[in-house]
Amino acid sequence: MRKKSCQKDWPTFPEPYNGLQLNCCKFTRCENFGISPEDSAQRVPLEQDSNSNLIASQVTKQHPLYRTSGTAKFEASLVCKTCEKNKKLGQNVPVSSVLKSNLAAFEEFERISSYLAKEEVKCPNKECPTYTVEFFEPAIKKRGYTGAGTPRYECKNCGEPFTVGKQTRKQKRPEVNIELFGLLVMHAPLRRIAKHLNISPKTLYDKIDFIHRQCLSFVAKREQRLIEGKHQLERLYLSTDRQVQTTNWTKREDKRTTEMYGISTACLNTGYVFAFNFNFDERMKQHEVEELAEQYGDNDKPKHHRVTARVWLESEFANATAQKASQETEPATSLVEEIENKIIQELSSPNAVSSENIDKGVKLPAKGVLVHNEYTMLAHFLLLKKLTQHVGKTRFYMDQDTGMKTAYLSIFRDDIREAKSDGFLVRALKNNSVDDKRRAIAASNKMLKEKTGIERKQLSNKQFRDIVNQLIIERLDKMITIKNSTEQWLDYPVATMPESEKLVAAVTDMSKYDIKHQANLYRKASLHAVDRFFMNARRAVGLLERSFSSGSNASRNWNGYSAYNPAMLTKMADIYRVYYNYVNKNDKGETPAMKLGLAKGPVTVEKIIYFGKYK
Repeated sequence: MRKKSCQKDWPTFPEPYNGLQLNCCKFTRCENFGISPEDSAQRVPLEQDSNSNLIASQVTKQHPLYRTSGTAKFEASLVCKTCEKNKKLGQNVPVSSVLKSNLAAFEEFERISSYLAKEEVKCPNKECPTYTVEFFEPAIKKRGYTGAGTPRYECKNCGEPFTVGKQTRKQKRPEVNIELFGLLVMHAPLRRIAKHLNISPKTLYDKIDFIHRQCLSFVAKREQRLIEGKHQLERLYLSTDRQVQTTNWTKREDKRTTEMYGISTACLNTGYVFAFNFNFDERMKQHEVEELAEQYGDNDKPKHHRVTARVWLESEFANATAQKASQETEPATSLVEEIENKIIQELSSPNAVSSENIDKGVKLPAKGVLVHNEYTMLAHFLLLKKLTQHVGKTRFYMDQDTGMKTAYLSIFRDDIREAKSDGFLVRALKNNSVDDKRRAIAASNKMLKEKTGIERKQLSNKQFRDIVNQLIIERLDKMITIKNSTEQWLDYPVATMPESEKLVAAVTDMSKYDIKHQANLYRKASLHAVDRFFMNARRAVGLLERSFSSGSNASRNWNGYSAYNPAMLTKMADIYRVYYNYVNKNDKGETPAMKLGLAKGPVTVEKIIYFGKYK
């Protein structure tokens, strides 16, 4: 950190914002877990009145639970004194976590959850004060309807009359909207869609924007039932994973690409996808962020105290690309080695908490701004917390990822302390051939028959669950210790086609449950629901298909179906999430929304496109 910034009188710990405090001990078996610095600070009086009543106070420099430690340029970590003491006694515990901006996390949460906010009718007159200023009383009054049934309004302030038209009122060729929706989720290239529908590229993109707005309006109405507690669930078992999406380069002389990270969470029992969020904000421009950073002196501030902490600045992105990449490791020959290699790479990476791989082959987007991935992950779990606030208990099964684990522990810490939420890391082999998977399943079935005397196909669901639980119980006292991992890993006893081999580790304290309860929670560990969504999204939407590299482009990724504008990628992700949850049926004619209870039957595309038409 520069000497200039060190001389500033920054608060020791970032102040809470809108009740949000991310910075605390994140080791669930520590007595300080989840306790905010301000909740445990020792305060000394600064001023008292004549009756010795405290008027003002300040936090003492010596905090009873925490201290800070500089970790890198412009960065600092919160160090738990109890964990630090236990580490010195030989215990394998995490001691510190990088300080994060509460403001930045809340801003990102507001961005990705904006679809849930109720839209208000506003005066369209840009000269009217109500266009930019909020009033406590409504500034709009109704003035009936037009002959076509369109609501008519009048602004109380400027007297401007205006109407709020039907969703297709200003559209050309609205009759192609339904067909367009179907083509978007059938892996059809955008140029081919425009040619097939005989529409211009501008009309195509305008219609995609319209379909995107309608999808978000439709799903917001359904998911409000969860937020308001109108549809309550006793338990949710959720799987969370990330995928990387790459946009194509736009200039032949600069073939660097932009990488975006999408995090998604799906219900293991129903398949319902609660969110699919990317670390990209199309509403802002990079030069505006740079001007804001200059105005507030962010380049001389610690990252967790910056006004622009949420967004990548050009200077810090350039520094990140110049830094040494994470340590290269030998190819793993086992799942344990895969986990070890992942930990080594994270420990050696300057972006371990953000889980971003920044190198010289990537660049900031030409349009919009790139958000620090750790804030998108924090916002993702804040959105899940909002959607599941009326759920009795939540169980999260997450891909092995330090940033993801940290985000979960930061946001759900109160639920964890109250035994309302538990988290697990899952690492499964994904590159096995079909033959290898079948051999693993055959060996698993043979073992089950030896244990029960019954063929696997003849076991009832209850019998299968009971024998798997028993196998897990037998392995709970034989947990695997992996170098540099603070968790103990369970070798999962049964193979499946999606996950022929996997290891599972609890990140929350399991000792509060009896042995049977622990076995039941481990048995459910899987990433299959979210991985299946990713697979279907790649197959259905051309823009979400994985890019490829070749010798001719020096390992730079390019895909003819990929987006050039990152905003298109995020819009298609939203559209496909709604389609996947409400329209796409399984072999039994059910959709994930039906199984979750948010829909009585499959929803037609027409109902989504024309949602709110007659309001």
